[in-house]
Amino acid sequence: MEVVKEVVNLSQSDWEIVQRIIKGESESFGEIVTRYKKSVFSLCYRMVKNNEEAEDLSQEIFIKAYNNLKKYNPQYKFSTWILKIATNTTIDSLRKKKIETMPLEEEISSKSETASAEVIYFHQQNKTAIESAIEGLPIEYRTLIILFHQHGLSYKEISESTNLPMSKVKNRIHRARNILKDSLKDVKEEEAQWTAKQVQI
Repeated sequence: MEVVKEVVNLSQSDWEIVQRIIKGESESFGEIVTRYKKSVFSLCYRMVKNNEEAEDLSQEIFIKAYNNLKKYNPQYKFSTWILKIATNTTIDSLRKKKIETMPLEEEISSKSETASAEVIYFHQQNKTAIESAIEGLPIEYRTLIILFHQHGLSYKEISESTNLPMSKVKNRIHRARNILKDSLKDVKEEEAQWTAKQVQI
């Protein structure tokens, strides 16, 4: 019977589960947690870069979500709504502690078995430079970069999650990219020089 119940839950929409919770089936909130714990934790961790703190923030976020379920508007995606809570909660925490760390990992594809140690080292240095550049962005820019590039939210969804006009979202992401390009200019030049050297060899 337990397995059947789980299958039914998975077949239900977020809104259907929310309605059940509001009607008194508080245990159904576990399904919401199961569906969104990874994305919520991921967002928190990438902003605070601390596993324990990200766990604490995730719990706080789900408690807030549970207590505010009646305010959820099914006109919007539930994922957008809960990521909005996650974003605001984490930013508040960062501001209170005056911590501004929000790394954005860039996937470095280095699957070739013949890749040299120099290539691996170079990519690692490149990745570190990218993370440092993003950490140097103002928090309001870093938040949008995280939501757009790491969580794949659209401009519209980010606008809904942050209560910012879509024009401002686009503008800030554009500015953030320009800042990153300037910050990583030396890295790009070093990469070009390294590539040219390999060609000559």
